[in-house]
Amino acid sequence: MAIIKALETWTFRRYAFFITWFILHVILFIFGVLRVKDGDNLEWLNKPLNWSLWIARGGGMCLIWDCCLILLPVCRNILRILRVSFLNNLIPIDENIWFHKITAYSILVCTTIHAVAHYVNFYRMDEQHRLGNKDFTMTAAQLLYKSPAGITGHIMLLSMALMYTTAKQTNRNKAFESFWYTHHLAFVMLGALMFHGIGCIVHDSTGKCRGYRSYRFLAIGYILYVIERCIRAYRARLETRLVKAIQHPAGVIELQIQKPSFKYKPGQYLFINVPDISEYQWHPFTITSSPFEDYVSVHIRQVGDWTRALGTRMGVEKEERGGARGGNGGAQAARQAAVAKPRPEKNIELIDDRGEEIRVRAGFSMPAVKIDGPFGAPTEDVFDHEIVVLVGSGIGVTPFASILRDIWYRANNNMPLKTKRIEFYWVCRDLASLKWFQSLLATIEGSMMNVKLNIHIYCTAVMKPDQHHNLALHMQDDFTGGDTITGLQALTNFGRPNFGVIFSDIRQGIMSGTYMPGATQELVVDVAVFFCGPGAMAKSLRKESRLQSKNGVKFSFRKEHF
Repeated sequence: MAIIKALETWTFRRYAFFITWFILHVILFIFGVLRVKDGDNLEWLNKPLNWSLWIARGGGMCLIWDCCLILLPVCRNILRILRVSFLNNLIPIDENIWFHKITAYSILVCTTIHAVAHYVNFYRMDEQHRLGNKDFTMTAAQLLYKSPAGITGHIMLLSMALMYTTAKQTNRNKAFESFWYTHHLAFVMLGALMFHGIGCIVHDSTGKCRGYRSYRFLAIGYILYVIERCIRAYRARLETRLVKAIQHPAGVIELQIQKPSFKYKPGQYLFINVPDISEYQWHPFTITSSPFEDYVSVHIRQVGDWTRALGTRMGVEKEERGGARGGNGGAQAARQAAVAKPRPEKNIELIDDRGEEIRVRAGFSMPAVKIDGPFGAPTEDVFDHEIVVLVGSGIGVTPFASILRDIWYRANNNMPLKTKRIEFYWVCRDLASLKWFQSLLATIEGSMMNVKLNIHIYCTAVMKPDQHHNLALHMQDDFTGGDTITGLQALTNFGRPNFGVIFSDIRQGIMSGTYMPGATQELVVDVAVFFCGPGAMAKSLRKESRLQSKNGVKFSFRKEHF
């Protein structure tokens, strides 16, 4: 059932890529089988082992191919270059994490085939040894636990068992650090694979080793990854300074960082490291500032071990849903964390639930931070389209904050801008979250020149009786045209948006010429839909984009991936 649900979210490019990937593995498997089955001087092995040997070699051939590519999807600087090339039209480069997972699953399947087949081989080789066949000089126990192939094979199996069990999404959410550190056992596994064939168990009757010489192919992927890590390590050492930290409602912290060497585009993301929390952990966050500003900012929601530790380090108590602060235990832990830290050169500025700046007097210093990037994302293609629909769910609004800021700067400074109309949808689970970018939306709402911007706010929370009463008391504000909750001209809607109806209205408006009066009618009008948020909502948006793409209007769906 879970597999069926996952397949329902696949795009045409995913299906096309996976089918090509599967066919390639079938070809490699057949090639590996025939290479040993029809090999010269291998009759002494083929006769007693036959099909188990062939299957082991076919699975091994596919395994080498997968292990050559497993590191490529995490070479983000290389992907950033490929993303602006023609290859982005052929393969789903923006879905590098999906490709990484597909490759990992393929490695699991091929490893299982290869290992099971070799266990059968070792059993048969042990039989031949006991029968006195002089070509087989080792018992099964010696093959499994004393030969280089057996030792390295079991090292790889143990490493994979730890990696795969902690990589499951539910386990990652519960204990990210376990996933982070065990995932680096990949280098142990890949290192063992380099020396897996040195025992030369498979050799011809003349004694010549018939291995794959896999180290030659594996070295290509390793070298690319080492180059990637060297580039990232160099950039991380460049001057970086955290200049301001801001607390937002619903447990969100905004970090404003200055790094003169950091050049980025709206919609891109970066990796951040805080040595005071963990020397080795780097976490991705979408950039929320504009390149026109003198700093780069990220908004971080406290939902995991690392983000909560960041809040404690900054002296910020995590807020419960609805804006209530954490208990005395959290405050006490924060005060204890501050004891060992030096007095600050500059205080941290926070914003309380009312949006007013307050100063922290607890004596927290600004922690050192490192950032690496930027890295490409689908949302940086916003400026290639005239009509854009931006949909953010909760903290998934962050990439669109950067885009809206940049569009505002461009539009109000008469800079070239292809984008003419933007429909911005923000779906939140609680009222407090709506204050994250309230000032930004209020600024750009009525002052966007040359670009038509429509803001649509949706709150999916179930309101309490006292909240209904509070809204009723402030309904007199409606005569100003402002929303009682956000203060924006756009009114807050309660419930979930019906994107089927929304996309249908957009399509009909484009067809009738009322949506963008004066625009030149094209054969196919492309409406770019960009989304950042949970998978369930992405599935619904992708489905509606496909259903409403007709009558000369195409809704192109793109989802943010990290």
